[in-house]
Amino acid sequence: MVVSFVFAAASVWACGDDPAPADPCPKDDPNTLYDESECKAFATVNAGSQAIEKRGCKGCHGDDMAGKTDPLTGKPEYEKSLQGLPVKLYTPNLTNDNDTGIGTWKDDELVVAIRDGFDKESLQLCPQMQHYKSMSDFEAYSIVMYLRSIPPVSKKIPRSVCPPTKVEE
Repeated sequence: MVVSFVFAAASVWACGDDPAPADPCPKDDPNTLYDESECKAFATVNAGSQAIEKRGCKGCHGDDMAGKTDPLTGKPEYEKSLQGLPVKLYTPNLTNDNDTGIGTWKDDELVVAIRDGFDKESLQLCPQMQHYKSMSDFEAYSIVMYLRSIPPVSKKIPRSVCPPTKVEE
């Protein structure tokens, strides 16, 4: 079972840089008593749905967020790595399916994948994936709540090939 690539060919490319819905939590500020990291407690499914829509994630993952079995095309970085090696990027299944999706991932593991580009085994995701290091806890955990709320879909997605991170087996 290969679930470690679930975010590997992530649509996070397709997810634009439009801001997420209004974040009810202030950013970390050493001059205040409020800790932004506590904002994950305010996360909502609705805010996650809005963030997914604004970032365009369904453009790659599909309306059901179950990924696609055809590789991404249309951009040079989808075809070749920085080293000029062939790339095949597949958008992973982001539904709560335990066998083919994110069902076995912990919420914190999903947030690390979104922000830092590492899967639940601490392996680097495809370098082409855009990461959102500055995404607030509110938005990140709202996205996770949204993903947890959608129906699981059993859909096996091919393994992405994105040298030097992931090579053909």
